[in-house]
Amino acid sequence: MSSLLYLPIFLYSVIILTFATSAGIMGKSYSQLDRGKSNILFPLILASVLAIWIGMRPFSHVFGDSGLYAHQYNLLMDNPPGTPSERFEWIWLKLMIVCSSVVDVHVFFTIVSLGYFGCTLWACKRLFPNNIWIALLFNLAAFSFYTYGVNGIRNGLACSIVLVAISYVAIPGKRNITIAALLCFVAFNIHRTALLPCAMLFLSAYWIKKFKTAYIFWLLSIVISLVAGGFVTSFFVSFGFDDRMAHYMTQHEVDKLATIGFRWDFLLYSAMPIILGYYVIVKKGIKDTAYMILLNTYTLSNAFWVMVIRANYSNRFAYLSWFMYAVVLAYPCLKLNVWGKRQGAITAYIMLAQVAFRWIMNIFYGY
Repeated sequence: MSSLLYLPIFLYSVIILTFATSAGIMGKSYSQLDRGKSNILFPLILASVLAIWIGMRPFSHVFGDSGLYAHQYNLLMDNPPGTPSERFEWIWLKLMIVCSSVVDVHVFFTIVSLGYFGCTLWACKRLFPNNIWIALLFNLAAFSFYTYGVNGIRNGLACSIVLVAISYVAIPGKRNITIAALLCFVAFNIHRTALLPCAMLFLSAYWIKKFKTAYIFWLLSIVISLVAGGFVTSFFVSFGFDDRMAHYMTQHEVDKLATIGFRWDFLLYSAMPIILGYYVIVKKGIKDTAYMILLNTYTLSNAFWVMVIRANYSNRFAYLSWFMYAVVLAYPCLKLNVWGKRQGAITAYIMLAQVAFRWIMNIFYGY
């Protein structure tokens, strides 16, 4: 199959499934959605089929960083090393070394893809046990989901593991900090930028428990970005948070940065779960511990991206909050009594709006 067909097939399949599911829930109330019987079989089949199909993709520049990972993997097959020497991200290196001694690169990509889709499904099952199918569709339709399944695969895998860790912290009565910490440790040693959402997760669970605090910090991050964005960007580079981010944001990229500017379109996209959260928590006065942790983790993580929003390829930093986007958006729709008898209709509209945005970004920008 041509590599150019992968994104259209994935996108239009998700659009069709979203339309069909939205039509099915349009007339449901909150109580009907909340009491839904969710079978794991169909979400599992869908996730498995997509993961294997994407994992066995051909090599092409269309899939971005996949070519680099394939090259590194083939080098390991020809010249297997001993013990990984990297201080960080050694789990990823060890995974590549072990797999390269047994299977070819297509199987390796499939293993990574199964981990990516599998962890996303695992988080959906824990967070939305009565609506696993709808929650999975929310994730599949998210702006960055496909990209991090075929391009930034290491970051995608790490953040999907963090998503599971969030489910082990956020849900009252099902909290297991030991498992959450272990998952964060694994994610960090696959891609060290996972440290940011992991830190914000525990900060939200134990210290910043009010949404207004996170919301004010997010608003301040916009002001800081507009007034002192260059200084903050330099700080992150000197801090050494991620060598790849330093490469994207250093001086030799200044000409490119000048043409990019402040991404108001991406900021508006990022703001949607925060605006919804403000409506649910502040305007409607709904209190839910799990939602508060989810929303605060997202808001705080996104604020750090806002401060470096002008950086070239800053979308890679944005992904450290965007990987939670669908879950934060879906939670009040599927778990909280926000709209009563109109819950199904509003949920359907939100699902359709998200997939429509994804389609528009593909049509106009090729994302």
